[in-house]
Amino acid sequence: MRFKYLLFAPIVYFSVNSTKASNKPRPNILCITCEDISPRLGCYGDRVAVTPNLDKFAKKAIRYTGMYTTVGVSSPSRAALITGMYPTAIGANYMRNFTKPEAMPEGIPPYQVVLPNGVKCYTEYLRAAGYYCTNNVKTDYQFESPVTAWDECNNKAHWRNRPNGMPFFSIFNLTVTHESQIWKRTHQSLAVNPSDIVIPPYFPDDTVIRHDMAVMYSMIAEMDKQFKKLIDELKEAGEYDNTIIIWYSDNGGPLPREKRAIYETGTNVPFMVSFPDGYRAGDVDDNLYMFPDIPATILSLAGINPPEYMQGKAFLGEYTVKEKRQYVYGARDRMDEQINKQGAVRDRNFRYVKNYTKGISNYRPNVFRLQMPMMRRMVELLQRDSLGLEQMRWFAGPCADEEFYDLRNDPYELHNLIADPRYQDDIVRLRKEHERWVEQECPRWLDTELENMEKMWPNGKQPILVRPTYEKTSKGIVLKSEDEGVSFAYQVNGYGIDRKKNHWFLFSKPITVQKGDRLTFFSVRAGMRESEMVNVIF
Repeated sequence: MRFKYLLFAPIVYFSVNSTKASNKPRPNILCITCEDISPRLGCYGDRVAVTPNLDKFAKKAIRYTGMYTTVGVSSPSRAALITGMYPTAIGANYMRNFTKPEAMPEGIPPYQVVLPNGVKCYTEYLRAAGYYCTNNVKTDYQFESPVTAWDECNNKAHWRNRPNGMPFFSIFNLTVTHESQIWKRTHQSLAVNPSDIVIPPYFPDDTVIRHDMAVMYSMIAEMDKQFKKLIDELKEAGEYDNTIIIWYSDNGGPLPREKRAIYETGTNVPFMVSFPDGYRAGDVDDNLYMFPDIPATILSLAGINPPEYMQGKAFLGEYTVKEKRQYVYGARDRMDEQINKQGAVRDRNFRYVKNYTKGISNYRPNVFRLQMPMMRRMVELLQRDSLGLEQMRWFAGPCADEEFYDLRNDPYELHNLIADPRYQDDIVRLRKEHERWVEQECPRWLDTELENMEKMWPNGKQPILVRPTYEKTSKGIVLKSEDEGVSFAYQVNGYGIDRKKNHWFLFSKPITVQKGDRLTFFSVRAGMRESEMVNVIF
């Protein structure tokens, strides 16, 4: 559908979208993310972890124990983290749709998620409010990062590059804890003694398993050092006392039965926030939160009222929502070349799981994961019939149609209580909540991936945005497009901010130009091909 007039005009035009920005001074916000770790840190009670810097940070921060992603893998999680939406609601729950053809189901080409009309990368709201936004460097959003999302998005992006006096929002992604590093770093020195590690009951107590877990803990120790360097940069620049610092993992642990899972091991992540004034320093918050809440919360911390379309709700800042979550949700689809559709809902005590793919086990022979020595070792032990009952459960199939776990008494989710009469009231309650979530908040999730792709890329072809136009008004130049849901990037005389040639402004208010100025602009929408570039000399 085409329409005649304008689109995304954050802040200045936000009366159209019922989104308001505060006039209060805006704090700097620094997000430091890592990959693939469950709460295996000293400050979370892990006695093996070597994390002195994060443990020190926890004493000055709010430490959250109930933060969840929807699934234990990066791309869908990061789609939630950039939009404030459930990935199941925006067609972004497949790992990954924007990938190599050999990892896609037969007949489905690689494609990018096209965000629903009006849904933006939340950093556009920050940019429009006057923030300098940088990302270093991973995106993995299920679509190419729009040029309008960031002032800088590369391996040199840094808050130091902002103009003087401009508040910053910066993300640094620490990748040393990624699953792949377990086999890539297998011969490096260890930060922990393998014999000291407490083996979860879903793993056999084996030298290969202990070694890989020691590698994992060593990666976490290295990440802890990298975290300190980023904090030290703030202090050296005199910005530490002006900056809210947020640290978290993009999904749960990297090990088998952890990464890619919708159980506790894959979805529960460490999350901490510190404030310059010491607000709630050292507090532990055990309420339930989800990744879609994080963008809403960051906007709230910046004094920006989150847009109404966001499914996440702010839990800190000026626009904090008082009502607490009763439930968090999980959903799994295709993981690279393996398909296993599952849905889940968890309250403070129980988890309910529905298995939509019939006749298979929970274990899927993912080619990428089979590079991990402990994964190959577990398969070897399975073939030799040498796994214990608790380790066999992941491999046993077919899965029950439904699963139900008492997390208070079974934190590793090893005992399915779906048929236990003592729990029937809670089973019915959580089953209905899962059905409500799918029907009301994620109705398109029950589509097949082919149907999902066709809605966004008809006939497997990426939609192309039309050439935008402009209008002269008494307040300046206003950019327009016949396409819905677009943002506009522009430069004046070939430059962006601070006369940078590689920087593009985000259109958020009428543009002031002088006689002889050259205005260059184009329209952008996540998942679609950028429009033709327009040059106008005034």
